[in-house]
Amino acid sequence: EQLQSAMKTSQTIRNFTPRAQFPHFDYPGFIDTLSKLCYGDDFPKYNRDVGDLVVPAFYQPDDELSRKCQLEMREEIERGQDGSRMPKVVLQSILGKWSFDRHIVHLKTKKVERIHGTVKYSKYWERSLDDDDTYGNEMFKHDTKDNPVLYREDGLYEFSPTQKFEVFREYEYECKHDSLEIYFVEGGKRALLFLSLKFVPEAAETKFANDDGYWVKATSDHLCIKDLYSATFRVKLNGLSASEVIIKYRVKGPAKDYESTTILKPQWS
Repeated sequence: EQLQSAMKTSQTIRNFTPRAQFPHFDYPGFIDTLSKLCYGDDFPKYNRDVGDLVVPAFYQPDDELSRKCQLEMREEIERGQDGSRMPKVVLQSILGKWSFDRHIVHLKTKKVERIHGTVKYSKYWERSLDDDDTYGNEMFKHDTKDNPVLYREDGLYEFSPTQKFEVFREYEYECKHDSLEIYFVEGGKRALLFLSLKFVPEAAETKFANDDGYWVKATSDHLCIKDLYSATFRVKLNGLSASEVIIKYRVKGPAKDYESTTILKPQWS
């Protein structure tokens, strides 16, 4: 009788017009009650503590299926916490237009140079296909979900108070396994690998959180002949959107000793 009454109530909720997006405000409680009426107190079989994740597979009699589901959930959580999926999250989050401000500090002379302007991160299918871009058209024919992202920077280089130059540069960003790889672009084509960014695990102390998002961080070194580039790439995430990017290079070599810090902010219009 109690089960029939519960099923009738559930049917009424299901058929209500207009139907609410989440008609049952407490799904775990609802399925707990329903399974208790059907099977007694034996379900869910696993993850019974308050706050544990539960799925429908825990509310059925096939123990092998329940254990398999529990194992897959544990593995999925571990993969999500080891940093290996962060490159794809970051790459998607930074797509769009940004303004940037870069300061280059020469550590021996204390001279400071500034570059400021705009950056656009775009998938290749977003580029204009009216310029007979063979590579772009070829990319457009295939699935673009995991295509490389083009970084295009246009700015004004303030070398001194009286010397200013318009500059640009391009890179390609691409996820490879657990890394975010950055390639030089020369003559409109991908050239050599510049950096392979490895993101730190979520549990590391280098991830900072506050009310309006959290920071994730990756590092990489690049030896260019005798010059060592030590890079730090930090992204502030709000959900799946990035609200700030900080790219820092420490460059040291026979004729170079400087630190470059670039701060990117989204352009909302």
